[in-house]
Amino acid sequence: MIRGKIDFKSVPVQAGVISDIINLDIESSDYFQRLDDLIGADQGVASLVLRVVNSPLYSRGNKVATIPLAISLLGYSVLRSLALLAFSRSLFSETRHEAFRLHIWQHSLLAAIASQRICLGLGEARNGDEAFIAGLMHDIGKVLMFTQHPDLYQQVFEHMLATGCTAAQAEQKYFGFDHYQVGADAVKAWHLPDRFNAYMGVELTQSEGADAILTSLMAANALLKSAGIGAGEAEAPDARRARLRAFGLDDALCDSLLQEDFIDSLRESEIYKLCMST
Repeated sequence: MIRGKIDFKSVPVQAGVISDIINLDIESSDYFQRLDDLIGADQGVASLVLRVVNSPLYSRGNKVATIPLAISLLGYSVLRSLALLAFSRSLFSETRHEAFRLHIWQHSLLAAIASQRICLGLGEARNGDEAFIAGLMHDIGKVLMFTQHPDLYQQVFEHMLATGCTAAQAEQKYFGFDHYQVGADAVKAWHLPDRFNAYMGVELTQSEGADAILTSLMAANALLKSAGIGAGEAEAPDARRARLRAFGLDDALCDSLLQEDFIDSLRESEIYKLCMST
């Protein structure tokens, strides 16, 4: 029996704005003006874009105060990632629940950054921003379930800790559906591209036939969970390596990801520090 329904329109950032940014035709003659209008239409997106463009990550020493200048400096690919980041952050900002922030928000941010780096390690630099988006969005179903039904999702947390079951199993017990189903429904409700189903609507375990973006996401998710970040327990180095190898990563890339300071380096990212401080 379904005990909690999800309202996909009840989100702090306008989902329609995000959808329009993602689906923009960058070859159109009015692309630049359209992107400027869309970013300016949502204060959360515009604010994050200006904060990022003025951060040490992109700053050239001169303060950027306008969206058009930010667009020219960052480019569409980065701005698309920032729009999704603003959207995700706005959802997470609805709660100050420490366990939720630790297990879901921190995991999502680190997964985004790790996915991007793994994609680069696979020689797919052109897909790095898409891999970032994939990591950022993969647990949105959990976010919606928690923010709209915090008391019920608290029972999910407690059941997971007590039994060691998966999040999806606990969600089915208390909600009658799981975050994969919510993620798939969100793709439809928010008019996101169909490819987002692979990030948000399925379990991240099927490596056969996966492209570099999905491989990066699955590897990042497994890497973090096997380090005890998110809904997982820390594992021995050999077990963590075996998980990464199962996704087709070579020994050199596995070695770099399993370095003791790799996850610390993710936390040193300007994006991570900016988002975790708010």
